[in-house]
Amino acid sequence: MTQLAPKPTGVFDRRLLHRAQGAAAFIGVCAALGAARTACVIAGAWLTANLIAGAFAGGEDLDSLMPQLIALAAVLTVRALLASVQESAAHRAGAGVKSGLRRQALEQLMRLPSDDRHSGETAALLVRGIDALDDYFARYLPQLVLAAVVPVGVLVVMLVAYPPAALIVLVTLPLIPLFGVLIGLYTRSRAERQWASTSHLAHHFADLVAGLPTLKAFGRAARQVGSIKVTTGAYRHRSMALLRVAFCSALVLELAASLSVALVAVTVGVKLIEGGLHGEAGLQTALLVLILAPEAYLPLRNVGAHYHASAEGLAAAEKVFAILNETPERAGPRETTASAGEPGPAAAALTAAPLLRTPLGRAPSIMFRRTVFAYPGRQPLPELSLTVPSGQTTVLTSRSGAGKSTLMAALVGFRRPVSGSIAFDDTDMSDLDLAAVRRSIAWLPQRPVLIDGTVAENVRLAVPDGASDTAVAKAIAAAHAPAATRTVAANGSGLSAGEAARVGLARFLLRVDLLDPPILLLDEPTAHLDTDTEQAVLDSLTPYRDQRTVLIASHRAAVRAIADREVDC
Repeated sequence: MTQLAPKPTGVFDRRLLHRAQGAAAFIGVCAALGAARTACVIAGAWLTANLIAGAFAGGEDLDSLMPQLIALAAVLTVRALLASVQESAAHRAGAGVKSGLRRQALEQLMRLPSDDRHSGETAALLVRGIDALDDYFARYLPQLVLAAVVPVGVLVVMLVAYPPAALIVLVTLPLIPLFGVLIGLYTRSRAERQWASTSHLAHHFADLVAGLPTLKAFGRAARQVGSIKVTTGAYRHRSMALLRVAFCSALVLELAASLSVALVAVTVGVKLIEGGLHGEAGLQTALLVLILAPEAYLPLRNVGAHYHASAEGLAAAEKVFAILNETPERAGPRETTASAGEPGPAAAALTAAPLLRTPLGRAPSIMFRRTVFAYPGRQPLPELSLTVPSGQTTVLTSRSGAGKSTLMAALVGFRRPVSGSIAFDDTDMSDLDLAAVRRSIAWLPQRPVLIDGTVAENVRLAVPDGASDTAVAKAIAAAHAPAATRTVAANGSGLSAGEAARVGLARFLLRVDLLDPPILLLDEPTAHLDTDTEQAVLDSLTPYRDQRTVLIASHRAAVRAIADREVDC
């Protein structure tokens, strides 16, 4: 069941610190740099005010002002260097956080069923979505720290120099975050809709690319152009709406800050004209207050502006945290009566029981007990009760679309039944550690996944700890796969369907050879092979079927001939 962590209620998401290494240290660096930049702001304002007052009211010449000019240049240089260091640290921390989130999410996805998840949406989330966190770390967080440090330092100096101006700033300063929060609440919903639109576009595009060969074969590819235009048009409109909100919010914050600074300027100017501030010291104080006043508002204005730039990244992070907070250990049925994101009573009971983490015993029997599988937007598959006997070869011969591949995916934890249960030797799968179950299974899917590289590199994926060249060569020969040095593309280009299937079969045989799993699952292992090659492959499987529980999905007569039992489910 999915258990979602509560959404952050403030402007700072602590989960990014807890989940990502180096983020907490980055906040400490930002605080130290913020304090240094505050000192530079105050020193620069004092030197500027002193220079102007000395030149106009004190009549000092350039030579006497030169030391102060050099000091001011040094302060401005240090301030620029601190900003550069902070930006560099922000990008470094952001890269570390993004890498950590991607790694954790991918590891979690490997432990979770995939029945409610679409690969296009997930890919967009882990690539573009997490990349959008750059603005959060590079701009928003540093400004958030500066907003907590700079106004305090500026207010202290203004309070010493001219208390009425400090009081005005203290009263008007909260208006900036208040307006920012009100606009931010509106922006959050817009950003969530924007991310939903991005996910829909990724989902649609991935489906279109996957089905493009079929669409071209039937002459319907051109009709998808209009559909893509509608989807991308909706995405464009939402993007522009979000940008309009960001621009308007910057205008509102700028207006509030400008009016507040104007109020300080009028107060100081009137006091200066009336003689309340007189002489060189009075002019210097007035200039110091006028220079510092905008600096008190600037970090808060930037926080509001950068929050909108990071809103899409935060919406994507929310999705990543939802994945990370799912409980992968339990692969039992989901309760359809539980509301979204809330665990039902059965899930609570499962979580309380300890998991059995030992691999499955030799040639266990497999039982599907009144299991029902469902896919989003489709009718559930018919209820199934099936026993796969221990140490025998069972062939599923039911029609295409009846759920044969779903049954096999469920046995390795990639699908979950909405009702009923799955058991190995009378031990419910929900009481077993999913990693231990997977170590006990060799699975040949209908469409093996390929990576860019050689055939040998693709075959070695079967064994996490690697395999010797001799073992790989033996598996390739037994599967009648292409040569070990032949280059393979991730999309399968360069290989026929039959050759790709035999690469998958070689990977399967290597896993059986080296890991000796007690359960073998083969989904249409000879679907793309000619008769002679099919018979050779089946002959190579014969020694591996002995003393193992074997489940094969196939309609081919040659495969059915090797079965100890046929099941039409």
